[in-house]
Amino acid sequence: MSEIIQSTPLTDEDNKFFEEEKFSDTSVAEPENPTSETEDFEVEADVKTDGNSLIFGKFKSMDEAEKGYKEAERAITRAANLEKEMKAYQQLFGQYEQDAVARGKGYADRLDMALDYDVRQHELDDYVLAASYMLPPAEKLQVTALINKCRQDGSSADMSHIRRYFSPEIIALAAEDVALFKNARRQDYEQMRHQDKSIRYNRKIKAFANQSGNWIDSPLKKELLTQAVEITDGKVDLDSLKEFVDAIEISAIRKYQTAQDFRRQNAEAQDNLREPGGGSARNKGKKWLTKEEFYRLTPQQEAEKYDLIVEQVLLEKEGKLPKMLTL
Repeated sequence: MSEIIQSTPLTDEDNKFFEEEKFSDTSVAEPENPTSETEDFEVEADVKTDGNSLIFGKFKSMDEAEKGYKEAERAITRAANLEKEMKAYQQLFGQYEQDAVARGKGYADRLDMALDYDVRQHELDDYVLAASYMLPPAEKLQVTALINKCRQDGSSADMSHIRRYFSPEIIALAAEDVALFKNARRQDYEQMRHQDKSIRYNRKIKAFANQSGNWIDSPLKKELLTQAVEITDGKVDLDSLKEFVDAIEISAIRKYQTAQDFRRQNAEAQDNLREPGGGSARNKGKKWLTKEEFYRLTPQQEAEKYDLIVEQVLLEKEGKLPKMLTL
């Protein structure tokens, strides 16, 4: 027979609690002053059209806001470019320092020192591989210790000591492999050196262009600057080169102007030429020569006009013609 479970009768306080819960209002209260969509639109329109209100708390009109946005965008771009240039200058300064350290150790530059380091590490790797296959455990430990020491200080004495553990055949094979590796790595470092020079040259030309304004106004001048920088490895004085080019340009302009003046004077003199003797039948229809025309005559033409040339020279000497051939 199942046991009958009797419930506990409710107390007066429990009945009161349930009565309050039963009749309490659990709905969400509405706002006291609801705003319709129309009112929202009107408020937004007031912000845009009211002359006393500021858009984004700063601008009086959308045109000013758009202009301010574009100016801010340009400022951000300039800041990003400046940061990029700063990093490039820092990198270049670090490269100069590394080059100085490398030259102090007898290398041409940091890349030459890095190539030597890579080649030495590759040779040590070859001897590690050879030791693992050809040396007994005791000698292998000794060679490994020497190799680790050589990796740190790069002593030529340690490298010579390492080679003594191996036969001439192994040393020759290692030397051949190292030579192949060095040639391959040298090409990589030459490419890096070329890229570094290009960056350095372009930076020098760009700085000069910013300083000199619109002076580089032709591909010829740009090519001249590029060649000068490459030939001198960036050591050329571009300001002196600019003065030299300006002097040549001025000289060429003067030469051109002189030639133009000479042609004009010849043309004017030709127009002023008059036949002597008051236009007698003997001289009628003659065309006298300017010096420029005389120089252009072929030997055959000069022979044909010989009498005319002699007559013109005599008339010029007598003052009856302006001096053209005798000038």
